Amino acid sequence: MENLNSRQRQLVELVQSFHFMTIKQLALKLQVSEMTIRRDIILLSEKKLITQVYGGVTAVEPEEAEKNYSIAQAQSHNTNLKYRMALKAVEMLGPGEVVFLDSGTTIQTMAEQIPSDAAHTLITASFNTLEVIVKLQNCTVISPGGVYAPKPRMFYNHDSADFIKRYRATKCFIGTTGYDIALGLTCGYQEDVPLKQAMIQSSKEKILLLDSSKYDKVSTHVFAKIEDFSMVITDDGISEEYASFIREKGITLAIV
Repeated sequence: MENLNSRQRQLVELVQSFHFMTIKQLALKLQVSEMTIRRDIILLSEKKLITQVYGGVTAVEPEEAEKNYSIAQAQSHNTNLKYRMALKAVEMLGPGEVVFLDSGTTIQTMAEQIPSDAAHTLITASFNTLEVIVKLQNCTVISPGGVYAPKPRMFYNHDSADFIKRYRATKCFIGTTGYDIALGLTCGYQEDVPLKQAMIQSSKEKILLLDSSKYDKVSTHVFAKIEDFSMVITDDGISEEYASFIREKGITLAIV
């Protein structure tokens, strides 16, 4: 990577590490403007060090260069879905909202799309999401705190759910590990369950972010029924069976 400055080399290393990153994610990581990142991407794409795709950039796989797809693009497919869903979720925010933000990478991606001049009250126990929203200078950030749980990357103690219940929010945004029509919405960590349930119970609008890779999947802990939500944001990979079932429940279905 000759003739590159340190920022450009770091950009390439970040993309190789994460396989896919959005322009906003890169700007936050490298602490420069999105315009600077766009200029770097043009240069690095011309040098074939990264590949520009819908929503961001992916790593280059030289051995696959002559094919119509790459391993990196395949690995980033779900990330692209999450990015599109995140943009739709942020569109749902009006001025000065009080918002519960769940844990998980989909909600983190949503947090990364919140405009830098937004003025909301944001409540979360997620370490990844906190790391993003504390940089929003006009937002009030609230967290229940507690002991850091490294696998779900969140803070939690026995009082966390009660802490959440003391607040009221205009909207909550919840993620899930799996959704099965018969078995409901599930997640992989017991610590998540009471926090998700407290956020749902304490919100006026309950919005589920559910990409198509999660349908027909079941994890270890059930936390809600689809009927608990007023809106589901998903992608065009949703089957007609699931789309019809969700709509029949009177839930708004936003397909991005």
